[in-house]
Amino acid sequence: MIASTCRSPRPTGRILLALLPILVGSSIASPVGATADIALKSDVPGLKITRLQKLPKAPQPVSDAPCGVVPEPKGDGAKIAAALGWGVTSEARLGPYEAVSFAGEFEQATGASCDISQGNVALFDGSKLFALIYADKSSKLSIGTIVAIKDHLRILDGDLVQMPVGEIWLGADRTMDVKPLATEEQVCDGRAIVPNLYGKPITEARQAVIGKGWEPVQSPAPSYPDPFGDSIRKMGIVETTDCSGTGFAYCSYYYRKGDMELGVTSFGDGTPTVSGYDTVCERSKWHKAD
Repeated sequence: MIASTCRSPRPTGRILLALLPILVGSSIASPVGATADIALKSDVPGLKITRLQKLPKAPQPVSDAPCGVVPEPKGDGAKIAAALGWGVTSEARLGPYEAVSFAGEFEQATGASCDISQGNVALFDGSKLFALIYADKSSKLSIGTIVAIKDHLRILDGDLVQMPVGEIWLGADRTMDVKPLATEEQVCDGRAIVPNLYGKPITEARQAVIGKGWEPVQSPAPSYPDPFGDSIRKMGIVETTDCSGTGFAYCSYYYRKGDMELGVTSFGDGTPTVSGYDTVCERSKWHKAD
């Protein structure tokens, strides 16, 4: 059995959201400078993006180096957020701008997992803040961190097993959009397509990738007792491998197409749920079974 990840709706971004009306007059209403003409838009229900020129202080300064916090922020914007008492969870470039994810509350859980609350993403032009992404107060979404994906950024939630909730795109027409994940993406210079698998049961996910021409790689019999992995393989998912059997019960699955390999990760008992996946484009980088 795995540790439960079910919780009541978190107060993600609520404290900063509550401060926004106070800041409207001086910080939001009259954007100026090089970023004033950037059009801001969110197509993700529950995630908002707004103009903001000054971050408030964290309601309670984050303690030194809790789980999930970048120990030494490097960018100007990240340093500003940290100086105001927020815990910086990630920093990344989006074109000429700096994106900084930060939060106000962190709770250590199983292993290296971390429950992150009061999370947001700030966009800076150098040391000048110009936009903020936050979770609407009526939404069950949360913001934990950001990761760079080619020419855009992906927003991950603050749950113990982090999952994407949206992406940030900077358009050539001076637009900054928060968008849902695409239903599929091209990989390896367009040689293959991978469907969006996040949050899907592994039974559904494998059928989706097989439908795109990927072939399951039957895993070798493990050299150790693996009752959890055996239970999944008995469902016909012969590519199941590297199951942890404890904690969040992570398992891996591999699929190949030509010289490409797709690795999928799941968590949870019963019928596991996909938490991540990645593609390598060269045979020399294929996963090597233990």
